[in-house]
This record gives sequence, C-alpha cells and structure tokens, in this order.
Amino acid sequence: MVDSKPRMPVKAAPPLAAALPLAALFGGLFLVWCLSVVWIRTLPPGDQWARQIWPILLWIGAIALYIVWQRPPQPACWLGLVPIDPPRIAIALAAFVGVFAWHAIRIQVGRPPSGLLYQLPPEIHVWIVAGVVVNALLFHGVLQTRLTELAGSRLAIGVTGIAVTLFRVPSFFVGGGFGVEPGMLVIILFLALIAAILRDRSQSLWPAMALAAGNAFGTLL
Repeated sequence: MVDSKPRMPVKAAPPLAAALPLAALFGGLFLVWCLSVVWIRTLPPGDQWARQIWPILLWIGAIALYIVWQRPPQPACWLGLVPIDPPRIAIALAAFVGVFAWHAIRIQVGRPPSGLLYQLPPEIHVWIVAGVVVNALLFHGVLQTRLTELAGSRLAIGVTGIAVTLFRVPSFFVGGGFGVEPGMLVIILFLALIAAILRDRSQSLWPAMALAAGNAFGTLL
C-alpha cells in the first residue's frame, strides 16, 4: 500500500466541541434524506429526476457546507483527491477490476445476468458515476478524514462503514419497496469497510471511489 505522505494528524481524546460540527452535519443530513425518501415516494413512477438527481445535489450541498463551514487546509488534499500518482492509480484500478470481476464470477456460478449495464441509456451511467463520486467525497472524504483526525484510523474506518450502510437503508424505499434486505446490508457494510481501509492505507480517495464504481457497474451485469 502507498503511504509516502505524512498521515493525517490524530488526536487521542478529542474535545466534544471538535466533533459537534461533524455530528450536526451527518445527523441533519440523515434526517433530510429520510424526509426526502418520503417525498420521493409520493412522486409518479415515471419521475426519475428526484430519484437520480436530488440525492446527488443533497450530498454535494452537504460537502460544500462542511468545507465552507470548517475550512480545512488544502481541501483537495484533505479530502484525498490529491496527490495522484502511479501507485495510487494502480491501487484504484485493482480495486475496480477486483470487485467488477467478483460480480462477473457471481453471474457465472448462479445469479442470472440482468443485462442492465448494456441496456441503460448513457445518461444513467453518468448519474451512476456522479453518485459514486459524491458518495465517496462525503463519507470517505469528509467523514472518514475528520474522524481520523479526531479519533484515529480504526474508529474512523468502523464508523464510516456503519454510516455508509445506515444511509443506504432509506434507499431501499425509494423505488417503492417496503422492506430492507439484510443480506444486501451485509454486503454494503463489507464493501464500505474495504473502501475505508483503502482510503486509509493509500491516503487517497481514488481507490475507495474505484471500488464503489466497480460495484455499482458490476451489479448491473
């Protein structure tokens, strides 16, 4: 793993006040997201704007709010967007190929292919990529980076994985469903933890983002 840059500063016992902005942001965002799901369920089935664009706009707003509010030094570096170098690119490519290949193998050993990857219009693929990017920026950029500064890598990885999974629960109801699939939540948690580990060990956001992209497109095979 790449670890050539100085690691994010860690404070063993953060004061409560230092964690309040992060807790306020994600607590408020979760509430807004749950209310948004209730709103989305009232829309006509053919109205795809809210289902595809609204979550992305909501995540972008939360990211921008935290950056403007807390003003971290060198935001692109703080979020893990830079530096970009060959070792980190190699890790990102390996993460994408690995999880995509896993989905391809699952199809071969039992799960019937959906074919959606080739049937969906190009604009849907664009929204998928946008969703992956803003999701990684929010959870593995803002949340994990700040938690690592406050409490260390281990706690940050665990809490980030749980947060990603928790925020996915309302998503099960967006398309008209009425229940949560426990097996799917386990997979989401597992992949979120792997992405968090990649973010921490590589000191870059791109491997976590590539893993999520590989999973998003792999599920459409």
